[in-house]
Amino acid sequence: MWNCRMRISLATVWTLAFTGSLMAQQRSLGFRDGGWELSGDAEFATVDGRESVRIRTGFATRKDVALQDGAIDFDVKMTRHRSFVYIIFRMAEEGEQEEIYFRPHKSSLPDAVQYNPVYQGRGQWQIYHGPGATAAVEFTPENWTHVRVVLQGSRGALFVGDMTTPAMVMHRLVRTPHEGYIALRSFLPGGDPEGVFPAAFSDVIVRPGFVPFDFSTIDEGNRAETPEGVITSWSVSKAFVPGAGPVLELPEAVASGSWENVEADPRGLALLIRAVRLPPRTPRVAAAARVTIQASQASTRSFNFGYSDEVSVFLNGRLLFSADDRYSFDTPRREGLIGLDQGTLYLPLEAGANELVLVVSDSFGGWGVMGQIPDRQGLRVVAR
Repeated sequence: MWNCRMRISLATVWTLAFTGSLMAQQRSLGFRDGGWELSGDAEFATVDGRESVRIRTGFATRKDVALQDGAIDFDVKMTRHRSFVYIIFRMAEEGEQEEIYFRPHKSSLPDAVQYNPVYQGRGQWQIYHGPGATAAVEFTPENWTHVRVVLQGSRGALFVGDMTTPAMVMHRLVRTPHEGYIALRSFLPGGDPEGVFPAAFSDVIVRPGFVPFDFSTIDEGNRAETPEGVITSWSVSKAFVPGAGPVLELPEAVASGSWENVEADPRGLALLIRAVRLPPRTPRVAAAARVTIQASQASTRSFNFGYSDEVSVFLNGRLLFSADDRYSFDTPRREGLIGLDQGTLYLPLEAGANELVLVVSDSFGGWGVMGQIPDRQGLRVVAR
């Protein structure tokens, strides 16, 4: 009995010592210590008696932080103005990062909170939406709200206010986990009142290695299921700059150039921005994604597909379909979200090899492609 109690006692002491060691690593990132770099319309200020940074449209960056797994805590005060308020983490360099942002003007709506991986300076919010990427959170304007982000490997959890249950669990952070620095950001779209600072931040603390959430309690039953017949790999061309309007034919330089296989994630998404280098200073860019469909006999098969932002679909060199589903704030209002329900075509397949090519163009919000042939009987689909 004495040995049992001794083992429990030693285990408890070790646990407390380990927890204390992790907590000792915490860093309070004050706004008067010279470590923050401000850019854009941002300023240090005293807000409600707190040392803070106020940001209209700009960044406050902390490059002396090296955080992969651990926790980030801060308080934020927001308005009801249409704005976007960010915590950015695991920054390898500017434009290569993970981030979560708040839409305070959408308080309590399903997309009040957004997870957003960034590659080559381009966010992918149109690609990642729904459970694990967006969430409904209520924000109280002009009040300080506590926020905690917990990171462990390829998973993350967001807590808001006094929540003990996460407001959002990111089951699959898209970028490869690595140490990186952090930044705070706010963005106020044009046309909003002058002098408005939509966000103030205070009491920023980072705790490397401290993971105060058990991700194993939520993983089971929440994994994305691969849709039946989804295309799991595409052969993707290098990027090219398309002309104005829809792509009506595949440029010869692309058709004869090199191609690279890109694997899709469990839901069938091939993230093009991750695999294809962008030409410099090019707002609109395109690449071709192709597969070969080997058919035992001629038949017509349904093909469901998703794209961001524009697509032209070719079968055996013939244009079948073209569409533009890019984001539009108004007239008309379009979200531009990707999904296999964006389009359905009926492919007139010939016996033998059929080349299916989707040319996907992007200018904002995410660059990806997905496809599904539900009825695969007598078909073989390969990326080439």
